[in-house]
Amino acid sequence: MLKNIIFDITGVILKFNRDDLLSHFYKGKDYALLKEKLFFEWERLDEDTITLEEYYRNVLNSLPVHLHSVAKSVLNNWEYYMYFNHEIIELIRELKQKDYKLFILSNMTRHFIERDYRFPFFREFDDIIYSAYLGLLKPNPAIYKHVLVTHNLTANECLFIDDIKENLAGAARFNINTFHYRNNTKDLRKVIFND
Repeated sequence: MLKNIIFDITGVILKFNRDDLLSHFYKGKDYALLKEKLFFEWERLDEDTITLEEYYRNVLNSLPVHLHSVAKSVLNNWEYYMYFNHEIIELIRELKQKDYKLFILSNMTRHFIERDYRFPFFREFDDIIYSAYLGLLKPNPAIYKHVLVTHNLTANECLFIDDIKENLAGAARFNINTFHYRNNTKDLRKVIFND
């Protein structure tokens, strides 16, 4: 029986598309180059193995000068282009009322973490586990073990929801139930509530 539901943020709770973000700031001939360089080592931010200042410097050094102001705008404002998935928000509120334990497990940068006050809804969760604070990225097995051990959870009573299959495979190694989310909230509800 499921008692604990673990949500990813990006692609599940919040919708985010890099092309939607970039096209808001730039539509010029160097679009592909800008996209490549802006997100080239993003995982290092999520893992907290590089500071934001170092990341900015690396990005700017890899781009022509005429793209610097655009790059800075994107890097300083990307979290403002994340939008709530209202179907998931409704589900989370329902789960809370039914006394499920709710967790977030997300690969996320310190830049976002320092601004997550913009999302007061996150206070609905029993805990939020961010990769940058642990220095671990999904699908590293240690991050799933951390969640189970820290909260004394039984793996087969947990459901982990993510939009990236590799991350689900990491959780499945610990016998955590998984759900591949692709805007299929109705199917997710069936899994949770056995409908």
